[in-house]
Amino acid sequence: MPGLIAFAGWLGFVLARWQVWAKGQLSLFIMLGSGRTGYTQVRQLPPGVMIADPGAAGYDGQFYYRLALDPFDWARTAFGITMDQSYRYTRIGYPFLAWLVSLGQHRFVPVALVVINLACVAAMAALGGMFARESGRHALWGLAFAAYFGLVVSVGRDTAEPLAEACLLGGLLAYRRARYVAAAALFGFGAITRETVLLAPAAIAATRVVAMARRQTRPGAADLSWVVPAAAYGAVQAAVHFVVRGEFPLLANGSRNLTTPFTALGDALRHDVAHINTAHLGPIDINLLEYATLAVFILAGLAVLFLTTAPVHERLAFVLFVLQLGLLSSQIWTSTFGEGRSLIEPYLMALILLLATPRRYLSWRYLGLIAACAVPALLVVARRRILYM
Repeated sequence: MPGLIAFAGWLGFVLARWQVWAKGQLSLFIMLGSGRTGYTQVRQLPPGVMIADPGAAGYDGQFYYRLALDPFDWARTAFGITMDQSYRYTRIGYPFLAWLVSLGQHRFVPVALVVINLACVAAMAALGGMFARESGRHALWGLAFAAYFGLVVSVGRDTAEPLAEACLLGGLLAYRRARYVAAAALFGFGAITRETVLLAPAAIAATRVVAMARRQTRPGAADLSWVVPAAAYGAVQAAVHFVVRGEFPLLANGSRNLTTPFTALGDALRHDVAHINTAHLGPIDINLLEYATLAVFILAGLAVLFLTTAPVHERLAFVLFVLQLGLLSSQIWTSTFGEGRSLIEPYLMALILLLATPRRYLSWRYLGLIAACAVPALLVVARRRILYM
């Protein structure tokens, strides 16, 4: 039920954005840029594909689209699109799946990218419902997993977060149920879709190693859940390094997206607070609304960290995802264009911990109040992206 409701809701958003902003041109979701700062040669693009951001750089969806046309072509420029960073090739999961869904037909790729994201936000809600049921709560709480404001950009601009997070949630649930091969496969595919997923298997690895050191367990099938994802990501890293050449993708990613702990976060908050617009709701005001929403869930997750019945590795994963926020660069924290799409994991992990908190500590009323905090930011961002690029 939560999966169907989430699918219907997000389908409504896609249809509205398609008709209102994109004027019926689905290829605009790819967000191709052009001109001196863009990454496209317009005349070399596949037929029927339109430029969404003329005279500018475009957005990340254009690189997923480029790989979805042929995930085995790792030339720097192909199909009129030039890759900007080597780490783009390591995020091959989403474009590879789109290539499969489109049957290798270029004209179907824009549709495949959107369909996959719709299916994945539905899967996130369905998996969230399963987490809720395991904790003795109603499955409809799973809708909160698909209510993150950043998913508006992911679904509306063809980026990989819905698929990666569906793999993350599926992997955690499979591990809970001792389905270790499934967990390994889901974490592994998630890792080559969006590398931050690896923090969940890293948390599992830490708890397993500690248990082995204390002689509470032995190496076994459970360790596939962290060994396989690490091996998969390492193999893709090595392949890209030797085929594309140049800096290792992981280093390129770190130099672009990571910085000294908490400096960029602090600078962004000071800047945004100093530029609040009291006349109308501007981009910076929306940024602050998003940060406040995320902070509510992080603080709630921290408040129940030692009360929840969620497994230790899930609590550790939550902490790791929160700490990762402090390492993110100004490119992420000062952006008014990305709507916090890359900050989703602490939100999801907080929901898992909250759902697993006994009712004597967290009644459905308080849980509902926390979940309701996601709604204003979701509605504001959805309206913004239905009307504007």
